[in-house]
Amino acid sequence: MGAPDLAAKFIGWANSPFQIELGFASIGFGVVGLIAPWKSLHMRFAAVAPVACFLWGAAGVHIRSMISDGDFDSGNAGVIFWTDILIPLAGLILIWLQRRYEKEGRSAAPYPNPQRYPQSRKPPS
Repeated sequence: MGAPDLAAKFIGWANSPFQIELGFASIGFGVVGLIAPWKSLHMRFAAVAPVACFLWGAAGVHIRSMISDGDFDSGNAGVIFWTDILIPLAGLILIWLQRRYEKEGRSAAPYPNPQRYPQSRKPPS
């Protein structure tokens, strides 16, 4: 949002007002990401799932751009491309590990507390 010309040049695309809209969507993802760690596992998944959809979709657009346009600029085919794939994967792996650790009763996450919410009761969402 702060430097649309620089971002467009880095990716190898034309500048567009859509970049500002995308910036606000990213702020929304960030707000949910700040809230989710203190909520349920479902909320954490809800924070990661749309980001995964967005980033994997962006990776698909980068692949299309590489194949059809020959756009191998560093902002399209470099680190950005790989972070678009790996960041959501890391988030989903961490959620899977937390779910596994919660089932085993050894999660370090602040919520839910197994002693406070026995298995016979569901924690509030």
